[in-house]
Amino acid sequence: MALCSQTKVPLPDSGLIIRRSGKYQYVYKVLSTFRTESGQPTNTRRAIGRLDIESGMLIPNDAYWEYYSNEPETEATEPEPAPTFESIHSIGASFLVGRILESLGITGILRSVFGKVKAMTILTAVVYMVCRGNVFEHVGDWCEEYTLQDAPLSSPGASTLFSSIDFGEKMAFFRAWVALQADNEYYAYDVTSFSSYAHGIMDTEWGHNRDKEKLPRINFGCYMGRKRGLPVFYVTYPGSIVDKSHLQYMMAYNETLGIENVCFVMDKGFCNTGNIQYMHNTQQLYVVGAETRHKATCAAIDEVRDSIVSMRYQVAAGVYARSVRSRFYGCVSTMHIYFDPELAERQRCDLFRTVEIEEEKLRQIEQLTKKEAKRYQSHFNIGIEKEGAFKFERNYEKIDAAAKNCGFFCILTNTDANSSEILATYRHKDTIEKGFDDLKNHIDMKRMRTHSSKTTDGKMFCAFIALIAVLEISNRLSSFMKEKSMSKDSLIYELGKIKVVLMSDGKRLMNPITKTQRTIFETCGLTEEDLQLFVNCH
Repeated sequence: MALCSQTKVPLPDSGLIIRRSGKYQYVYKVLSTFRTESGQPTNTRRAIGRLDIESGMLIPNDAYWEYYSNEPETEATEPEPAPTFESIHSIGASFLVGRILESLGITGILRSVFGKVKAMTILTAVVYMVCRGNVFEHVGDWCEEYTLQDAPLSSPGASTLFSSIDFGEKMAFFRAWVALQADNEYYAYDVTSFSSYAHGIMDTEWGHNRDKEKLPRINFGCYMGRKRGLPVFYVTYPGSIVDKSHLQYMMAYNETLGIENVCFVMDKGFCNTGNIQYMHNTQQLYVVGAETRHKATCAAIDEVRDSIVSMRYQVAAGVYARSVRSRFYGCVSTMHIYFDPELAERQRCDLFRTVEIEEEKLRQIEQLTKKEAKRYQSHFNIGIEKEGAFKFERNYEKIDAAAKNCGFFCILTNTDANSSEILATYRHKDTIEKGFDDLKNHIDMKRMRTHSSKTTDGKMFCAFIALIAVLEISNRLSSFMKEKSMSKDSLIYELGKIKVVLMSDGKRLMNPITKTQRTIFETCGLTEEDLQLFVNCH
């Protein structure tokens, strides 16, 4: 029985018997049927080939052609090839970040400002920064595994993208984003900095480095909305400019952006005469921490010192407050004065410990210059003798004066809010510090890893949008992550377990999602059907 293993034909419709012999199944054509002398049914048959198990077709032998065709077909009928898989993609994190930005209106703004193609490339860079951080060296490999895009972003493509984002486009984005914010909002304002080894970035200059790195830096000033806890606007400026000096330049953008009916919340690092008068003259509402060593502030504290500790003035657990209306920093405003007895005790202990440490250092020093003596004169009387010898003693008047205002802190405002409301508003500004922490650590922008001003500006813009996504995920999932002891990185890792298999016939097969993954999506207002639609439409 000669078989042509390269040829396969459909099984005839009838008149067949299939019998196994060893590991194969052979097909026989029944020629006739009859009964034996004992009445048992039987037949005569002839083998026409072997059954191909995978395709269900017949591998014919020479006898097949005698019964079903005079000559073998010139072209064998080949079965349709079975679909095979082409690639596997982990799309859970890309889906979540994309839907978060879409629900916030970010995606729509990007499309209207940059056009569909460039906007989608920016979104790819943003999702990458949320998932992997600031190093774009392997972004092409990441796109192939973690997105469903036909044209993934490459490392050179990322640099080209960043340098193509110009100032006008960014401002158009900010105007549209500001328009989506709530009315009568509070904006926390603060500044952080990023370091760089590069020499081609115009704004990197030496200055106070908050991360204690001996590198030039670029400053990043940002508005953060209180109600949604999301960043609204940012500017970058040279690292040598001190924070309080830049506030007026930052606020000069407010009218252009349409920022109005907003109260700005800032710490005492921004409180000086120039800034307070500028905000009064431009009719900006503010809540700003005030330095307790300022002469007018000290006078306000003295005015309420003896009466502030009373149940009638308690505004929070263990915190008492009085307000004084007067002229501060050249403008009439309200100083809210707070006293926390527990804080007072901690600060006094810290002060006395500092005095003891300084005294121990002085005992170990044999000689002291006048310049070196100045650092100790806040708490000691120091007499310099010949050849650097010196004598010292504690100055208890200065020490007592330093301890006098322990436990007091002051907040200056031109609003009509009461002391309790002002304290709650001021404490909420800590959200911007948490945002800076995410920007530096989760998005990994502590170092910029760029080599020109244009790529730096564009990359910072994408990082800003990535920060919006990270903070919104935290806002929506904070309770869930706390309950599950889950960090942002572990959340993204969990979503990375959602796999989609791309088949050669165009089909996309997704593995069932887990209970944890389903809860993550539902907490963010998404369903498994939304995920399936995302898989089938991209």
